[in-house]
Amino acid sequence: MRADPRQDRAPAGPADRRPELMSTVLDLLREVGYDRLTIDAVAARARVSKATVYRHWPGKAELVAAALRRRQVGVLTPVDTGSLRGDLLELLRVTATICASDGALMQALIFAMRTSPELAHLVRRHVLPAGRLGSVAVVVRAAARGEIPVEAGERDLFHDLAPALVMSRLLAHGLPVDEEFLARLVDQVLIPVLRHHPD
Repeated sequence: MRADPRQDRAPAGPADRRPELMSTVLDLLREVGYDRLTIDAVAARARVSKATVYRHWPGKAELVAAALRRRQVGVLTPVDTGSLRGDLLELLRVTATICASDGALMQALIFAMRTSPELAHLVRRHVLPAGRLGSVAVVVRAAARGEIPVEAGERDLFHDLAPALVMSRLLAHGLPVDEEFLARLVDQVLIPVLRHHPD
């Protein structure tokens, strides 16, 4: 039976090396890519035995998915500014900071998902949903204030738009994600999508 990558949330003891191990996995993914990343290299750099790694994760795909999910869950929910627009801007600032500082990891992950169906399955099942926690929180708060319809939170288009457009601007076009761009993204794209009323 294959281990669930969510095991990375197991309680940590005083000597637990899990945070260092997870950081090592992401560092190596950035440096050498998924194909060249090995359990041997992870264990050596994190100073743990291979047996320790295999005790929790049966293979490389599960280990990488666990590290990615731990990183996603660590992203804080945006502060409640009291308005949908303010919350969206805070969410986008966090997204832009992550994209700007970790473009190498994102590019490595996208390529790896194209070459490893097993990793792609784990990421889509366990990692991407965790990445939506912030946008879901923003939508739930806005619906509770009456700013958007309750069903707006079920629009997958909204949850995918912000990270896709921010990554495209940074990585594909090499343009800055400044306050002017974030305001246009919120006012011209995200809020209209959330407030749209189908005929």
